[in-house]
Amino acid sequence: MAFPRPPAASYGLGLGWARPRLRRAGRSGFSSFLGWSIRPKVYNCFSRPKNGAGGMGVYHVTYAPEPGELCVYFDGPCNFSCHGCVCRNRPLDIHLAERSEEVRSSISAEEVLRLVEELDFRRVIFMGLEPTVNREFYKLAKAMKIRFGSYNVLLTNGYEFAESDVVDSVCVSIKAITEEVFRRFTGRKGSRRVLENFRRYWDLGLELRAESILVPGLIDVDEIERIAEFIAGVDPEIPYRIDGYIPMEN
Repeated sequence: MAFPRPPAASYGLGLGWARPRLRRAGRSGFSSFLGWSIRPKVYNCFSRPKNGAGGMGVYHVTYAPEPGELCVYFDGPCNFSCHGCVCRNRPLDIHLAERSEEVRSSISAEEVLRLVEELDFRRVIFMGLEPTVNREFYKLAKAMKIRFGSYNVLLTNGYEFAESDVVDSVCVSIKAITEEVFRRFTGRKGSRRVLENFRRYWDLGLELRAESILVPGLIDVDEIERIAEFIAGVDPEIPYRIDGYIPMEN
């Protein structure tokens, strides 16, 4: 597959990463900055818009030649039903200049491997709807490491635990600490389970990050501080990203 030579990097607005250090008063602090971040050109390898045929596979793959990075988006199911789920409402990579409207079925791990075999990449990010409940994730992640020697990054809600033989880095989206807030936002119980899995990833020595969505009136400043305090209790050097809430239909 031939791709044009990437032009100069484009720019995007986003929240930065910060480390949740404890304050002297004993409460956890968090900081974030709103600034410009450089984003390399991204090309669409494959996409199935949300009105296409669903399935247990991959619905979207993008490639950024400059950093040598693949993003692999997994189809359903998801074990959460989060309010304002971006993946359900804006399923394609937001950095794409052009988006295909062609309807296709999801593809398997084997088809993804054939699709990317001629690309020069070093890093693969597994994302989309929850990868850990998709049967193609483990198959694909393991094959990527064996065949291409890739550095595998998992973006997950943390409810299921991914074994370290298929991932090198994990970013856990910690929705909430308070169980009632967690249940209202995700549609299920289990905040403690996510926190336990977060600690397990740290115990394995994987590169670990966390992120949360600040939702006014639900996951507000107090809840974000509880999350930051938990992260700092695991390791104050773990980067923590706070995303702004974008109202969606669901």
